[in-house]
Amino acid sequence: MGVISQAYTFASSSSTTTSLTFPAAQAGHRIIVLAAAFNTPTMLTSGYVKHAAADGYDHVHIYSKVATGGETRVDVSMGTASDGMVLFLQVRDDCREVLFATSGDASSAATTISCTPVNVPAGIGVVFGVFERTGRLSVTPNWWEPTMAENDVSQGGFSTLQNVAQFYVGVMPSPGMTTFRSNLNGAGYAHAAFVGFGVTDVVAPTPPPNLRATTVTNTAVTIAWDAASDDKGVTGYGLYLDGVKKGGDQSTLTYTFTGLTMGKTYALSVDARDAAGNRSPKSTISVVAVTDTTPPTTPANLRVAALAHTSATIAWDPSTDDVGLTGYGIYLDGVKKGGDQPDLEHTFTGLPRGSSHTAGVDAVDASGNRSTLAAVDFVTLADTLPSAPPGLTATPGVDQITLAWQAATDDLGIARYEVLLDGEVTAATGTLGYVIEGLDPSTVYQVGVRAVDDGGGRGPLVEVEAFTLAADWEPLATPVYRLEGWTGNARDRFGVDWVVQREEGWSSSAQVLALDAESDSSDGGFSGPGTYGGRLITLAGTAVASSRREMLAAQERMTAVLYPHQLGTLRVQEDRSTRQARVRLDGAVEISDRGQLAFGWVVTLKAPDPRRTAVRPIYDEVAVPVLPGSASSEIILAGDYPWIPARIRIWGPIKDFTITHEQTGLTIKSKPGTSLPADSRYSLDIDLATRQVWAFVPPDVWPEPRPGRGMLGSFPARFALQTGANTITLAGQPVAGQTGSPRMVIQAWDAWK
Repeated sequence: MGVISQAYTFASSSSTTTSLTFPAAQAGHRIIVLAAAFNTPTMLTSGYVKHAAADGYDHVHIYSKVATGGETRVDVSMGTASDGMVLFLQVRDDCREVLFATSGDASSAATTISCTPVNVPAGIGVVFGVFERTGRLSVTPNWWEPTMAENDVSQGGFSTLQNVAQFYVGVMPSPGMTTFRSNLNGAGYAHAAFVGFGVTDVVAPTPPPNLRATTVTNTAVTIAWDAASDDKGVTGYGLYLDGVKKGGDQSTLTYTFTGLTMGKTYALSVDARDAAGNRSPKSTISVVAVTDTTPPTTPANLRVAALAHTSATIAWDPSTDDVGLTGYGIYLDGVKKGGDQPDLEHTFTGLPRGSSHTAGVDAVDASGNRSTLAAVDFVTLADTLPSAPPGLTATPGVDQITLAWQAATDDLGIARYEVLLDGEVTAATGTLGYVIEGLDPSTVYQVGVRAVDDGGGRGPLVEVEAFTLAADWEPLATPVYRLEGWTGNARDRFGVDWVVQREEGWSSSAQVLALDAESDSSDGGFSGPGTYGGRLITLAGTAVASSRREMLAAQERMTAVLYPHQLGTLRVQEDRSTRQARVRLDGAVEISDRGQLAFGWVVTLKAPDPRRTAVRPIYDEVAVPVLPGSASSEIILAGDYPWIPARIRIWGPIKDFTITHEQTGLTIKSKPGTSLPADSRYSLDIDLATRQVWAFVPPDVWPEPRPGRGMLGSFPARFALQTGANTITLAGQPVAGQTGSPRMVIQAWDAWK
């Protein structure tokens, strides 16, 4: 809620004590008092703590206390009846902790004032500030620099005959070292103090699990529950009878409600509390207050209603009870699965193919009595792995190999084909062909393909040996520059020597920082990482031909290396690495004759993205075995650029999914209710470099990928892969009625400045 009440007042020169009244505070709320006075203020009301003070020519103090309940007044003395004092007060319910405090003062010759730097912790809350200045000189407040928000909850200035006081309440600045500062309009004495209030622990505990009635009589019910969990630690549990809290919190995991009426049904609830005061949602059960020792009847006609490769659905007829049936317990191979449920069927998911299991069901009544267990055996369907893709061919090029194959067969259906290069998965595709790029000329490679079915089963690998063709150019020096059909520092197939004598921009690191300004950063705004200053690359040198005719033809080829606005690839091959960048022409190619057989040339290129990236991607794939649940991919990147290009693609079945970069804590979240079906033709592709999101659907639904940004609820602008270790976790909820394991594929390219 924030502000509960607010008040202010100022004292005349004849007063030594100033009183401020306000509506009665509730227990647990924090009362915050800011005082600005000509003489030293002293809090007379007991229980208040002074957090910050600046004492000099004038004085500013900040006090607070946690209300015990019923407080309506504070009294502050300034020692003598000397002009003057101003008080400002707020009562708030969002200031449980004191997070930091700072103060500062300026002499009569100062035109600026700075408070002592403070380390602001990560959390949520508000900052209270008081500024005082002698005389009626105006000030230009700039207290929100560098990281305070410009929108303040309340801001007001009040003055006595000689003192000007300004009070501020604003949102917490970002975590880290912060200095509050301001400029003064003219030199003079000035004083300031700031205190941050709020909470550093904002995560509530989980609801207490497995709440159950252990003993029921005509007048009392004893309940028990398992321990809740919290990121900082659970400190106690609250007990509720029909929604009304019973006393204070307790640390034990059992409680007895007494004084109940025989035969009446009660809602009994428990929640968990942590040290910061965060409370979990309540766990609730309904219990009839009556002595009951008779268990329900055993669930009848337990049967397997549906059976699949990785799932099984069981169903049963309802049980009966003499007092009141509350639910059914579900068991798999003797282990209880979660809490009791009211439904008459249950689906087990994430089971191994062709595996044997025993399912069990018992009934429970309002007194916690459980029936005997009904059981049924089942075996999941065995999966026939896909066949080998027939007819694999590999057509070599100079720096690429084109693969083609025929469709494999499978009982579940083929979801995709994995493409392997020298034994490592380098890509996956749903088509019957793929081009492996970024290879070296005149080199032998082992290339292969295998089919993957809708259940994740992988068929046998088909491999062939393929030789890339010899290059139609001969290197003359290193590095070799390749731009579409042109090669620098090489002799081409026409016998022309292209020598690079000057290079600017490729090996330098100019203009590679992310833009400072950000907009819409929590929503994937384009001014966050992903938008960078462009890189200009200039290559200049000399071309020497064997004849005048060949020289003139070489000039024509040079001027046509890229068309205006065409996006091409500049690839630079050094002794131990090959890197590339996407480029466009920046102006016309310059040609200058240097005799009958030679000419000079200059090519200026603009790389919109300044990163130089690896030629081959790093590929990884993970599947979530059971939902709700998660799975993580571990990727090590060797580049030196802070944000590295990558694509993330996910397939269902999954609902309300999140993708988390564990090293930064940033999370991409789907909009509530969003789901991807088990059909492998549906997927979502997220490009972290361009911030584009594409939704893939069956061609009969829509022939081309569609913009998919609307499926995401949040896409942080700073979500990107980084140099070193990257852990990316996919998590989500099951899609009702659908089985299978959702999966995530990541392709990333090492990037350098």
